[in-house]
Amino acid sequence: MDHSIRLVLEVAQHLGENMVRTIAMDGTEGLVRSQRVLNTGSPITVPVGRATLGRILNVIGEPIDEKGDIKTGRFLPIHREAPAFVE
Repeated sequence: MDHSIRLVLEVAQHLGENMVRTIAMDGTEGLVRSQRVLNTGSPITVPVGRATLGRILNVIGEPIDEKGDIKTGRFLPIHREAPAFVE
């Protein structure tokens, strides 16, 4: 039986060999100290482009407005310089 859950964590601090302090991007129910995790080696990204206009996303880029999936192939990291404001 697979008991895996998907919880996105961002590394805030490296504490030593194989140990980090993280920030949870969602609820942490079921998470315990020393639990095995998967390092994706990738930054947290969110969908961008026209398909996201008027949509409501959570911090990890998942739509929470009950309008279905966002159909785009373009994603950018959440930690980057803000785009220029254009009228």
